[in-house]
Formats: sequence, C-alpha cells, structure tokens
Amino acid sequence: MMVPVRAAALPADERSRYLLLGVAAAVFVAAADGAFLLGVRRWSPRLWSAPSVQSAPEARRSQRLLAPLAVLRPELVPARLIVMTAILALAMDVTAWLLGLPLWVVAAAAVVPWLPLFFAEGLRKYKHYGLYALFGAITLLQIGHLGEHTVQVVQVFMFNGELSRAHGVFGQLDFETVHFVWDSIVWIGLGALLLRFGGTNAWLWLSFAASSLHEVEHIYLFVIYRFDPGFYGAGGLAGIMGSGGLVGSMLARPYLHFTYNVLVIVPLVIAFWDQTVRVYRQTPRTT
Repeated sequence: MMVPVRAAALPADERSRYLLLGVAAAVFVAAADGAFLLGVRRWSPRLWSAPSVQSAPEARRSQRLLAPLAVLRPELVPARLIVMTAILALAMDVTAWLLGLPLWVVAAAAVVPWLPLFFAEGLRKYKHYGLYALFGAITLLQIGHLGEHTVQVVQVFMFNGELSRAHGVFGQLDFETVHFVWDSIVWIGLGALLLRFGGTNAWLWLSFAASSLHEVEHIYLFVIYRFDPGFYGAGGLAGIMGSGGLVGSMLARPYLHFTYNVLVIVPLVIAFWDQTVRVYRQTPRTT
C-alpha cells in the first residue's frame, strides 16, 4: 500500500496550463527517437534480419550459464588492490558513520575509493570491447540511480508521505536541473548504444522506449522549473503523469519516477547480460 504524499496540489483547472509544452516535449522526443531509428536502419541493418546467437549444446548449457562472467572479471586491477580498496572503503564508511556525518558523506565514503579502479578497468574494457564498456558503465550508473530512488521511496514511508524530507541519499542533488541532465545523458547514451547493438538486442529497445517516456517528463518539468517556479512550487512538480499532473495517474511523483527507473533498468540489465553473452561467444579463447 502506497503512503499518500503530502505536497502542494494544483487546482484541476490549472493543471492544463502547459499542455502545449507537454505536447512539444513529446513531439521533440518522438522526433529524436525517429532519428535514432533511422540511424539504426542505416548503420545496423541486421535489425531487420537479426541472426540468432548460437546456443550452447543442451548438455553443456548449465555449466556454461555463468561462463560469460569471464568478460566482466578485472583484467587490469590485481586482486590484492581490490581487497585493499574494499578495506579502505569499509574503514572510511564506518568512520564517517561514527562521526555522525550526513548520509551523503557516509555513502560517498564507501564509493569514492572505488572510482580510480572502475575508471582504470573501464578504459581497459573499452580498449578491448569498444562501446560494450559504455554499455556496462550506463547499466552500473542506472543501477545506482535506481538505488537513490529506492531510498527516496523508503523515506516517503518513513516520514509518512512528507515529500520535503524524502530526498534520497544525495539530497543536495535532488532538483530538476540535475534530474534533467542525468536522464538526458542516459536517454542519449542508450540511443548511441542502439546504433551499435540495436540490431541484435531487443531488450535494449525496451529500455530506450522507457527512457524516452521518462525524458518527456523531465523536459516538461525542467522548463516549468526554470521559467515558472511559482507554478512548479504550487504543484507543477507533479509533471505530466504524476498524481495531480497534466495527464495524471494514481502514482504520486516519487512512486512514478521510481516506476520509470524500474522500467528502464530491468530491460537494460537483461540487455547488458545478453550483450555480455554475445561478447563472450565472439571473443577468441585459448584452450
């Protein structure tokens, strides 16, 4: 059962004030998606006659199920450095918690020590596998982004629907400009991945479609936030599909955007695994 969110709500006759903006946002995203589609048709013609990946023999399938994980194993960073980094991150995290520092500092203390390793390993993967490394980076970042929305939804329950106290872990970044930039980068990034992998990866298309819907929402929200903050603060932050928004639904904003991100990340993770299997099967191996 969802906890009702306590936030300003627009009168019914005010909700359609920016109807044309919502239509324009949808048209813009649809036009951009059409351009991506044309690009896929031009540069990835296998989309229309995609060859299936050769399956492993039935008798060997179970033992090969996790074999593609070999593609994801560290190639540059030694195991001892990974262990040392884990110890350092744990020590920093516990210290930040014991000092009573803000939640975002505690979370950052656990993440920051890993960044050099992920950067170095990411460059190595890019050298070997090209845009597959970008695929992995976007997937990992979106998993983290979904985690942030999950924390926000949990906080909505904890604070009995008081939206002003539910800003996730990194509350300082919980404003429309950041959301707009982040989701735009993800949307464009998924479109770029389609140009390379869309011909054979149907799950990537589902993630891109969900990301496109999310982008329409954030274009609408960002423009209102930037040019009519009074309308935004009076309830316009519900957006297009949020409860009390331009179109509206049963989902208040935190639940709606959590749902958007689930619809993006679930097929994205499946798409990334599917691509990992393909990379594994196409990579020469010595016996």
